[in-house]
Amino acid sequence: MRKVIFRIRELVWWFVAELEDILYPYTDDYDNHAYALRSPEIDDISELRDQLQAAFEKIERLQSEMIHVQNTQRRQANVSKSK
Repeated sequence: MRKVIFRIRELVWWFVAELEDILYPYTDDYDNHAYALRSPEIDDISELRDQLQAAFEKIERLQSEMIHVQNTQRRQANVSKSK
């Protein structure tokens, strides 16, 4: 009985290992990897610069919106004080 259970466990383990290889292929061949296939004009420095530029633009936009909201609140406070 123990041998039968062991064989079943071994068979299930083999099946799961094969399924894992199909779903998550692992290769040591870097040349066929997705990072190696991208165009040489795009390098990491330019990607970082683009990300930084986008972050700075977002910060500037948020700051200008915050200044606008503060000015609107001040105007509303002045209007309510004058009444």
